[in-house]
Amino acid sequence: MLFPPRNAIQGGLLVLTATLFASGCTFYTQCPPSNGNGNAAGAGGMGEAGGGQGNGTAGGAPIPTGEWTNASANLAGIPSECGNMSGLSAKPDEDLLIAGIAQNGLWVSSDGGGDFSQLGTGKDSASIANRMTTIVYDPDDTQRWWELGIYSVEGFFETTDNGKNFKLFPAAPGGDFVSIDLADPDRQTMLIGGHETPRALDISRDGGETWTSIGKGLPDGTNCTHPVLIDPQTFLVGCGGYGGGPSGVYRSVDGGVKWTVASKDGGYGTPMRASDDSIYWLSPNGALTRSTDDGKTWKLATESGVLVGPTLVELPDGRIASLSKRYVMISDDLGKTWLPASSQMPYDDSNPAVGLVYSVQQRAFFIWHSSCGFDGPVPVPDDAIMRYDFDYEAP
Repeated sequence: MLFPPRNAIQGGLLVLTATLFASGCTFYTQCPPSNGNGNAAGAGGMGEAGGGQGNGTAGGAPIPTGEWTNASANLAGIPSECGNMSGLSAKPDEDLLIAGIAQNGLWVSSDGGGDFSQLGTGKDSASIANRMTTIVYDPDDTQRWWELGIYSVEGFFETTDNGKNFKLFPAAPGGDFVSIDLADPDRQTMLIGGHETPRALDISRDGGETWTSIGKGLPDGTNCTHPVLIDPQTFLVGCGGYGGGPSGVYRSVDGGVKWTVASKDGGYGTPMRASDDSIYWLSPNGALTRSTDDGKTWKLATESGVLVGPTLVELPDGRIASLSKRYVMISDDLGKTWLPASSQMPYDDSNPAVGLVYSVQQRAFFIWHSSCGFDGPVPVPDDAIMRYDFDYEAP
C-alpha cells in the first residue's frame, strides 16, 4: 500500500482508510441521486476553470489539452441492472483496476482498461451478485482484501488469493461502506454503514463472523452510511444528508453507545486518510473539510461549490484530487485552491462522472458512470470507464 493507513476504516480508496484511507484503496458510488444531495451538489459554475478565487478555484487557469480515452473494453454491454457500473478501484501496490458490475460480480484489468476478466472464478469461490460499494485492501497482505455491496442478501466478502476465490460472511449486512481495524493484526473489529436506512450501523468484533447493530445510539433522523474506525472504541460516522437527514460527522468514544456532533460539514461519500494522517471529508454542497486530530475537530479546507461527487484521491506526491462538474481538479495546498488537471470530462450533466481513481502504475486518472432503468436488464454503457493520462512526476 502506498500510503498505509494508521488505523482501518476507500479507501481502503484513497479511496480509502484505516479501514479506509489509502489513496486508491476504498471508494463509494451510486446512481446519481435526484434529491439535490448528489452529483448535482456543485451545480452553478462549480469547477469552471475561469471561476473566481472566491470559490476556491484559480481564476483563468489554463485547461490541459490531453485526451480522454475509453477504458470500458469488454465490460461495455454486459447485461446488468440500474447502477450497472457500480464502482472502480485501483489496487495501490499492483497494476490492477477492479470494476464492480451489478449482478455480475467483479472484473479486473491488468493493462489499464484494455481488457477485463472476471474474478471469483476459483472452484471454492462464493458468487458475488451485489452492487459493489467498497473495497478495502490489507496493507500487510497483498493477496487479501474485502468487498462490500448492496441490493443482495449476500453483501460482504473476503479474498485471500487476490480475487480468485471469495469467502462470504453470511451474517454480515450489506451496506454503503465497511471500515476495518487494520491496526489490529487479526483484523477483528469491523463497522458497516447501511444503505438508505436510518440509524443503520453494525459492528463485528470477530473478523466478520457475527454482527451486532449499534445504530440505535445515533440521533433520530440520521442516515449515516460511512463509518470510520479510529480504534476499537473510537468511531466516526459520516452523514451525507440522505433521505432528508442531517449532514456532517458524528463521533463516539465508547464503542458507539453515545455520539456527539464533531462537524456539521463533511460526511458525504468516502473520507480519505492522507499520508500526513489528516482526514478529508466532502460535503453535499461541494465543500471539503479536514481534521488533523482523528476527527475530534474539523476545519473547512474548501468552500462550497467547488467540488462534486463522493470521492477523493491522494497522489504519491501528496497532492489531492477530486472532481468538479467539468474537470479532474488538483490541490497542492491542502484544499485551499484547486486547478484543473484534465481536459473537460466526456460525460454530460444528465449522466455525470460519479467516481475517480488514480493508478500509480498506469500514471492515469480513471472516471466512471453508470446508467439506470427498471424495465429489464440495463447494459453497461459503452463509455462506462474513461481514462486520462496524468504523470504525477511530470513538471
